[in-house]
Amino acid sequence: MTTNPVTRPGWREVSGDSDPDLPVSGRVALARLAGRAIALTDGVTATAGPAGRWLTVGPQHEIPGVLAVEDGHGYVDIELHLVVRWPPQMPLEQLGEQVRTRLRRSAATARLGERLGAVSVAFEDVLTETGST
Repeated sequence: MTTNPVTRPGWREVSGDSDPDLPVSGRVALARLAGRAIALTDGVTATAGPAGRWLTVGPQHEIPGVLAVEDGHGYVDIELHLVVRWPPQMPLEQLGEQVRTRLRRSAATARLGERLGAVSVAFEDVLTETGST
């Protein structure tokens, strides 16, 4: 017997870059929202890290810089791994909070706010005009 993932708890259809008919889990949907939050924030970019381990794999593509992990209670914790342009436009703590706030708002709009758990932000590197340091 096959279960349609759309009818499983925690799964819902989301629109995005991939095939709109392809069901996506809440974990992947939140990871996509996190990727968009990063992309919309000036002065930061996502990084998958040197070994490519900071990413979430979704249908048809990967979301670099976002590690989304669902706990046993249905919450999805998000780790954001970022590179910041130097000098930053504001203190790093404020920059991280800006990304978090953007993600929380978009998750609430997508009716996924109740699934969003902890959101941590790590600045893994800085990018200067001449390259990373």
